[in-house]
Amino acid sequence: MAQAISVEVDRFELQAGEGDDPFLFDSTASIGSDSVAAVFKAEGGHEDSRLDVQEVESKAMIAFMPTDGTTLMAGVRHDFRRGSDLTFATLAIEQSLGSLLEGEHYLFLSEDGDVTGAAQVLAGLPVMPSLTLEPRFVVSWSAQEIAEEDTGSGVTDVELSVRLRQAIGPIFNVYVGAMHERLVGNTRDIARANGDRANVTRALVGAGLSF
Repeated sequence: MAQAISVEVDRFELQAGEGDDPFLFDSTASIGSDSVAAVFKAEGGHEDSRLDVQEVESKAMIAFMPTDGTTLMAGVRHDFRRGSDLTFATLAIEQSLGSLLEGEHYLFLSEDGDVTGAAQVLAGLPVMPSLTLEPRFVVSWSAQEIAEEDTGSGVTDVELSVRLRQAIGPIFNVYVGAMHERLVGNTRDIARANGDRANVTRALVGAGLSF
């Protein structure tokens, strides 16, 4: 069975606007066949625009592709962060929703027994042969209140963003865009009680690559 290796840095991004000006990255590497593969994901960054890494969320998973457009994954997530690190069991599904739309949902069980999740829908709308508009909607949730994380139960936050991505050759791309992130429900109430912002809007600029 033929094995293939792929690497993608979807976002290497600087944000500017309300609150801090974060730097973040989001990357995926995989090795395997059309039916089963090992997948490694890493995302993280810094709360301000310095290009160093303050926190990293890493995942190592086995991916199964039972049908075209559907990927099921299971594995482990480990967060490297200030204070104590945290490890999770992870289940996920990624689904192509036609040629222009894809969705995913991740379910996490932490070493402390907390259940959380995050879902995302991403569209890729061609504007020109090398120019793509990418609206993205993300929602996160928690099955319980997690006091040490300042997280309430229910839906915790939502994010809406859009990126206009220009391909530069077969591997590299650059983009600009904007995002709005908002805490909701009990998590918003906790943030306000702590004197923290409950929503931010930022401009963003970044680059990506894949091979």
